Amino acid sequence: MIRGKIKKMMAAALAATMVFTMTACGNDSEEKTADGYAKEIYLYNWSEYMSEDVLNKFEEEYGIKVVETTFESNDEMLAKLMAGGGSEYDIAVPSNFYIESMKANDLLEPLDKDVITNYDNIDETYRTMQCDPDGEYCVPYMGTSCVWIANKKMLDDYGIEIHKMDDLKNDNLKNNILLVDDSQAIMSVGLLGCDLDPTSGNLDDIAKAKDYISGLNPYIKAFAASTDTRDSMAKGEVAVALMYSGEALQAMKENPDLEVVMDGEQCSLSMDTMVLLKGSKHKEEAELFLNFILRPDISAELTNEFQFICANKAAVEYLDDDLKNSPLCVLTDDMKKRIFMINTFDADAISAETDAVMEIKSSR
Repeated sequence: MIRGKIKKMMAAALAATMVFTMTACGNDSEEKTADGYAKEIYLYNWSEYMSEDVLNKFEEEYGIKVVETTFESNDEMLAKLMAGGGSEYDIAVPSNFYIESMKANDLLEPLDKDVITNYDNIDETYRTMQCDPDGEYCVPYMGTSCVWIANKKMLDDYGIEIHKMDDLKNDNLKNNILLVDDSQAIMSVGLLGCDLDPTSGNLDDIAKAKDYISGLNPYIKAFAASTDTRDSMAKGEVAVALMYSGEALQAMKENPDLEVVMDGEQCSLSMDTMVLLKGSKHKEEAELFLNFILRPDISAELTNEFQFICANKAAVEYLDDDLKNSPLCVLTDDMKKRIFMINTFDADAISAETDAVMEIKSSR
């Protein structure tokens, strides 16, 4: 799942490379449905990231059971597949910044859009992601952004508007800002503040971003867990927060004074995608499942349950009203123009970012 992936990556990698659990994935003599399909397909997914109701509907419609195995980090997923586990599964759900590694290791099977006809339901913005510019391998599943949320009533009382990073340096915002405790998100903000590429992994750029965030320390009340950030904003305890879009959406439901700000800056987007795995024993059935997931009613059902960014433009009309009208679920055209995506996993950069945030915290 998108939230918390970066923090779990490095810790999970070493342990995951030692793991290889064989799962029966069918054979030539396996039973078939009345329509000639295999009776099971195998999905490798983040935990708590798929609706049982959706899986049951697919089985009722096609007679195909989806057997789901879960992982807790992209590193765990990639290590398992590279160790030979790709032959166990038909579909995996990597984040956009792991697609490059999966391509390099020949783990992906191209999508057959003559079969996956609902691919056209995907919003054009997400069909041409840098990690898959031709839409050859990825079916966007769930997205999230790190966004700036502010309490409009408090800002009005202070006489403040927030459009650019430097707008945060206001005396009324001292000890009045929360940052979600995510090193990569924080450093991207620092890079933006320095007018640098927010996706940069250059160590000199990261050092400049560290200095910029250190300069914000007087205004920062805390580096907080995502749920704490959500709860604090919902209760009106601080004026401004950098937070995950899912938590921001929840907070905005509880507190009508909250709004999205920082419209003069770029904002991050991460996208978890469904991919077909090379060597799948049930490619035809897996493609049926991907096409099913992209159906407007099914995609909306998943979005209504998990409340992440909706990449399926045809599903919007089926969404609950609060999600349909939320810029944190259905991104506005302006937000689409301002999004950036980190599409590579750079261990050295992530380590430097983690160290930089630790130094910023220790200097408070």
